Amino acid sequence: MTSTAQLGQWAEMLRAFSNRNAGRRTILEVDTPDYGAQEEEVDYPLWGVTFDPHDDRVQIMLGDQGSVDRHLTHSIGMPTAIDVLSERGRDRALRIVHDGGQTLLKLLDR
Repeated sequence: MTSTAQLGQWAEMLRAFSNRNAGRRTILEVDTPDYGAQEEEVDYPLWGVTFDPHDDRVQIMLGDQGSVDRHLTHSIGMPTAIDVLSERGRDRALRIVHDGGQTLLKLLDR
């Protein structure tokens, strides 16, 4: 099942997504027409995802709690669509569409 939110609902949708999935391991994949799908990180836990309407940016925060060595923030400007893919009541991925392609945050079961 795919849930798509309208622009005015993005912040709340991402807050709820973050609350449901904080701490789950992830794969962050950026897919662009020029380079195809490229994994940016593998096996980082999710801290949270936010949308700032003032800056028109989605921020994906990943990493180990309390670690200065293993964390990152991925920023996506001017998103055009945000979807959550769920299966059997469990989130599987977050898709953020933007002018340069799409970014997928895949959620791992381990």
